[in-house]
Amino acid sequence: MQRPVVDTSSIRSVGYLGPEGTWTHQATLDLFAQGVELLPFADGLFKAYEDGTVDAICAPVTTSLVGATPYLDDILALRAPVIVAEYPKMLSYSLIATKQATFDSIRKVLGHPVALDEVGAWLDVHMPNVDREVRHGPTAFVASQNSPALASIGPGLGAKLFDLQEVRTGIEEGIHNVTRWWVVGRNCPLPTGRDRTSVHLKSSEVDFMDFLNALKEHNASVLNIYQRPTRARLDTHQYVIDIAGHRTHPSLDFLREIRNARILGSYPRTY
Repeated sequence: MQRPVVDTSSIRSVGYLGPEGTWTHQATLDLFAQGVELLPFADGLFKAYEDGTVDAICAPVTTSLVGATPYLDDILALRAPVIVAEYPKMLSYSLIATKQATFDSIRKVLGHPVALDEVGAWLDVHMPNVDREVRHGPTAFVASQNSPALASIGPGLGAKLFDLQEVRTGIEEGIHNVTRWWVVGRNCPLPTGRDRTSVHLKSSEVDFMDFLNALKEHNASVLNIYQRPTRARLDTHQYVIDIAGHRTHPSLDFLREIRNARILGSYPRTY
């Protein structure tokens, strides 16, 4: 896995899934240099992209432990998203609390629902009697409460931002714990020779076989497929299909002929 180089020539502001101190905040710091304004959104991130309030947005879409995140559905619901980069990052969570707290004083651990899933095995072993609560922006909340009984699960960045301590570090890390973010912008990157094209398809179960046959007929190299609900019919689904290659390559011209399919973007592969 490698960190992508994001073309920021047309990006002056990036909205990210906030608040500050989250893994998505850390991802945007990794991806964008000084001079690009980073704006946290606890709510309204995808609306900000739709109405042009920000030039681009950054959100986690898949993880190696729990699969697709709810934010993948939010991106699929956008009118015309353009994925310009992917960023896979191996996560190393910290247990974060006030500086007065000790490991034994913690009675409740707060975390984003995905984070709690990812550190669940560690909590089962090391903190089996501690309550767990789903909360977005948990580290900011722990700082606001100033209670030694509360702790959050998140990146060490949160401890630095809110003057807290990392009670434990590296509580869940490894090749099994990787999150992939998408940067959704406005302009498709140029081909690099090693690219990924993401396609969004709405299809019945019967018609999906026709799509698979088209991929086979054109020798398309499928990298992965994610299935998402349409929330309309039991026998109709949404699919995100990642295919090797750039949308401008003649071998992928057939994608434009597929009914109920749209290309979400072509961007450099990082793994």
